[in-house]
Amino acid sequence: MGTNNTSSSKPRAEKMGDVLYALSNGIAKTAANEPKFEPQHLVPDVPAEHARQLLTETMLADRWVCSVARLQRWRTVGESPQYLKIVGKVLYRLKDIEAYEEACLIRKAF
Repeated sequence: MGTNNTSSSKPRAEKMGDVLYALSNGIAKTAANEPKFEPQHLVPDVPAEHARQLLTETMLADRWVCSVARLQRWRTVGESPQYLKIVGKVLYRLKDIEAYEEACLIRKAF
């Protein structure tokens, strides 16, 4: 006595499609219910004007609209503002640059 499964069961490919459909629906529902990740932008506690107290050669050259070679030449002959040399890198303190700029300011009295 054999059993005839053709009328009560689906072909294997159709069953597999049903399983995949159920899985994809479950994944979609789970993803919809999960909280969305919102990236947080961390703002430093230090105000922006105090964040950068040191300038590199390139930054100072951009500020004064001159070449880095000119700054290097001025340092060699002793005409540049005070600078730091830390781990072989030349850095200028912003307060020294501002003081140098103030000293170079020409005021004409008419």
